[in-house]
Amino acid sequence: MSGHFTSIVVCDFEYEVADGDLPNVLCMVVHVLDANLQHVRTIKLWRGVPGKKLSPITVWRGDFGKEPPFDIGDDTLFVAYSAWAEMTCFMQLGWKFPKHILDQHTAYLAKTNFLRPYSRDEEKPKKMRKRLPDACRTYGIEGWERVDKDTIAADIGRGNWEKYGRDGTIDYCEEDVRMSTILLRAQIFDRATSVEHVLHWSNYSAKATAQIQARGMPIDMALWNLVQENKAAVIEALLRQFDPSFGDDDPIYTPDGHWSDARFEQWLVRRGVVAWPRLDSGKLKLKGDAFRLMYHEPGIERLHALRDSLRVIVTAKLPIGSDGRNRPSIFPFQTATGRNAHAKSLYNSHAGLRSFMVFPTDKIGLYLDWKAQEVGIAAALSGDKTLQAAYQKDVYYALARMCGLTSDPDPKHWKDDNKQMRNRMKALQLGINYGMGVSSLARGLDRHSLVAARFIEIHQKVHAPFWRWRDNEVMLALLNRRIETALGWPLHLTTSPNLRTLFNFPMQGNGAECLRLATVDLCEAGIVPSMLVHDGILFELDNEEQVDQAKEIMRKAGREVCNGFELGVDVDQKLLNGARYQDGRDVAKEMWATIMSALREIKALP
Repeated sequence: MSGHFTSIVVCDFEYEVADGDLPNVLCMVVHVLDANLQHVRTIKLWRGVPGKKLSPITVWRGDFGKEPPFDIGDDTLFVAYSAWAEMTCFMQLGWKFPKHILDQHTAYLAKTNFLRPYSRDEEKPKKMRKRLPDACRTYGIEGWERVDKDTIAADIGRGNWEKYGRDGTIDYCEEDVRMSTILLRAQIFDRATSVEHVLHWSNYSAKATAQIQARGMPIDMALWNLVQENKAAVIEALLRQFDPSFGDDDPIYTPDGHWSDARFEQWLVRRGVVAWPRLDSGKLKLKGDAFRLMYHEPGIERLHALRDSLRVIVTAKLPIGSDGRNRPSIFPFQTATGRNAHAKSLYNSHAGLRSFMVFPTDKIGLYLDWKAQEVGIAAALSGDKTLQAAYQKDVYYALARMCGLTSDPDPKHWKDDNKQMRNRMKALQLGINYGMGVSSLARGLDRHSLVAARFIEIHQKVHAPFWRWRDNEVMLALLNRRIETALGWPLHLTTSPNLRTLFNFPMQGNGAECLRLATVDLCEAGIVPSMLVHDGILFELDNEEQVDQAKEIMRKAGREVCNGFELGVDVDQKLLNGARYQDGRDVAKEMWATIMSALREIKALP
């Protein structure tokens, strides 16, 4: 550390914040350390209190000034746990960001990103808690055993800090700083932590994340409120239109829009659907991939759309601020592959509900995504020239031709006239990437297992370099008990890892690297995204020059991760003059039309 920085600033803020709004800064505590991580002085800021000097090393300041009361230049390292929150407070105060940030939460995630032993009973394994006390305990640091930290933090956030008084709130804030300082010393000297990597990752998890979450997505609040006020009518219309069990004696959904796993399983039996994907325990798989694999069964695609839509409409938990902006949490690095785990956004619902988004008339709403990102990464990193050539044309058409599912010589004609087959090829191509077995492939194709086995044999022969590369990556991971992305994000192995996760990691993990690289470069160019979504980015731009610049930055990120191989960037949405976001897929358009029709039917809309 002494060779890099002469000063280290360990910081924590407390703030009041309403759901979906930006924070109202309450106080800040800073411990300034020297190059040897020894305490030099403490700074405490509290809003609206006359400044007074308490001791030679402790300074109270009243109102926050126009710039931080500590250095933020090349020689100083700024340290915080979940530093995106501190950077959001910087933005609220009009302060410039520190040049160098170490996000302790990101360091902790990198150290503890373990692939848990495979469990036959879990579709979604229970995640470790990742708060500051949890990180401290991982390093053997004790504290907070007698403090209900969650309750105090919630009280302060809701504006109930007066229960603890100014001094109690400051003491709570300083305790976080004190423990963060102890944690920093442990992390710096932990050989498992690459400080250089964490500094790089923190540009994304702190600076970029803060800017994106603060920007948010523009919501048509009049329409959103209208749907909530007439929720019962909207739910009934959606159930009538999309629930294949509607009108049955034992429907999947209750009239108020609540799903039942048991009733869904009974419905599958009544419909004669015996091949639904299951966990080894026998329970139904209910994640999106399982539904998509079964879209060939009548009613399943529509039921999946309904499930994803009602979850948002019924609970109404979108964090929408007083300015009409949906500000979801991005949760960077929260998945095993390093992808974001964003929650409570329109992108956590069915695509049809994204029509609640309407951009200002003087802005360009733009959604860009990488073309078949995971397949392109697999083609690039495996060096499979045949797969690279297929990717640069239409990899899904190539898969359908290879498997004998189409004889159409024209890829464009096939794409336009075979949307359902194309969507199925997307799911199957990704499934092959992560090791989909014969039985699952047979279900996805709605073909006999012998036919599915033959398709896998053909794929292995045509794309032998890809299969050798994929198997070698997994073998090395098992030997090293670790696998990492091209830019160093690690996944540590325990016993009995899920091989499908290992098969999938190079594609998903490096896809996450593309997103992070592009996002940091975009923010540094002043093009702050409104939302990050897996392999796509939503923008609210000022002019066409920014549109072109955003595309090139995304292409550049793909080249950096893929050793010069270019991942295509497609324009999914380009919205001008206040146009409403509208997904182009048929089910999405029908979903939105059903909601609008329900409101007109009850005269809530003209």
